[in-house]
Amino acid sequence: MFKQFLDQATGNQVYLITSLGIFMLFFILVAVLLITMKKSEVKYMSELPLNDDVQ
Repeated sequence: MFKQFLDQATGNQVYLITSLGIFMLFFILVAVLLITMKKSEVKYMSELPLNDDVQ
C-alpha cells in the first residue's frame, strides 16, 4: 500500500508525505515517552490539579 502511494507521489505530494511522516513520528515519540514514564511521575502529575500547595 505504501509502495504504491510513494510511487505515485510527484510534485506537491512530497509535502504531504513529509507532513505525514512528521505527524507519525511525533505521535510515536509521545507514545514511547508515555510508556517509559515512571509510575511515580504519572501519579504526581495526576494529583497536581488536586493539590493546593505549590512546589
